[in-house]
Amino acid sequence: MPDPRGVLRLEPLRAWRFVAGKVSGLGAVTSPPYDVLEPAIVRRLTDSDLHNMVRLILPRDPDLGRGRYDEPAHRLARWQRDGVVVQDERPALYVYEQRLGSAVLCGLVGSLRLDPTRQVVLPHEEVMPHWVEDRLQLMEATDADLEPILLAYADGGAASDAVDAAQSGEPWVEAETYNGAEHRIWRIDDPEVLATIELELAKHEAVIADGHHRYAAYLERQLREPYRQTAEAGLAMLVDYIRHPLTLDPIHRVVPGLDLRTVQSRTPAGWQMQPGRVEGDPDRISITDGSSWLTLHTDSEVPTVALLHDVLFPAWGVVEDDLSFHHTLSDALALAGPQQVAVELAAPRMDQVLRSAAQGVVLPQKATSFGPKPRVGLLFRTL
Repeated sequence: MPDPRGVLRLEPLRAWRFVAGKVSGLGAVTSPPYDVLEPAIVRRLTDSDLHNMVRLILPRDPDLGRGRYDEPAHRLARWQRDGVVVQDERPALYVYEQRLGSAVLCGLVGSLRLDPTRQVVLPHEEVMPHWVEDRLQLMEATDADLEPILLAYADGGAASDAVDAAQSGEPWVEAETYNGAEHRIWRIDDPEVLATIELELAKHEAVIADGHHRYAAYLERQLREPYRQTAEAGLAMLVDYIRHPLTLDPIHRVVPGLDLRTVQSRTPAGWQMQPGRVEGDPDRISITDGSSWLTLHTDSEVPTVALLHDVLFPAWGVVEDDLSFHHTLSDALALAGPQQVAVELAAPRMDQVLRSAAQGVVLPQKATSFGPKPRVGLLFRTL
């Protein structure tokens, strides 16, 4: 009998969900993941409904220290007590579909069995300890997994067939969010179908596409609470990226204390350098101080984000703790100035990400942005 920790396992759970009659709308209480929430989005979500998930996943008042996580814990307990959120009566795996124009996210949501040895759940990015600790403290305070991490695997066979079959039935939950996205959820609780999915997934490994800090917090929670069986798993969504392709976008950087003159004078030999912002080159790094651009290029199989952190930042004397990360270029450009440049990156190729993960090589933190990302608040898990 193989060790269950050595195979990919996504187990059924009794998920929690909002009750439509208790909130202004199921879409109105949802949120994007915590790490893509810009202040303007937070304000919109906070105003949309008193029960929006942003009130749980993004604790305010950092001056309160660990006490800042008490507010979302008390709020969640109140929602449970008042019947604003309810728990499913029977365990299930959930098929979640999100559609926005031509972009589709579709996969299975369940309790992912953790894999500390990195045999079948493969990270591809470094993490920042303070964000791991932040997510862990929120998990410990609420005793819940509020945001699913996103995993990608290939050629799901019978498991993906089960996903497609479930979608032919009536959805269990339907919601529409302010951006026009449509969200639908189906339940899979038939024992034979669940057994088929379990057998199929055991043949695979999966790459963490989004949620490295949350997964690291899952692992830390397991270390701190080895006596709790429920701490051996964490909320996750698993997508067959062959049948349901994911997008792969870059995350840009803003670098305080760096100017274009330093870039020009201290970039190592072997890099092509030209003025302006050169588009259409998948291996470029473009840098601006808000008025002028400089584009760098080198021929390498290594993703440019790794070269930026491992080669260029040390050459330029950059202190990485001072960086900020931005999912949209416009947000990075808004902060660019003579002594604070914005660095525009191109996304790594999917094959580069998968190859590095399979080889146990991780890219720098915030190297990629996989999408579409699952909406927070349609399903969550308690321990």
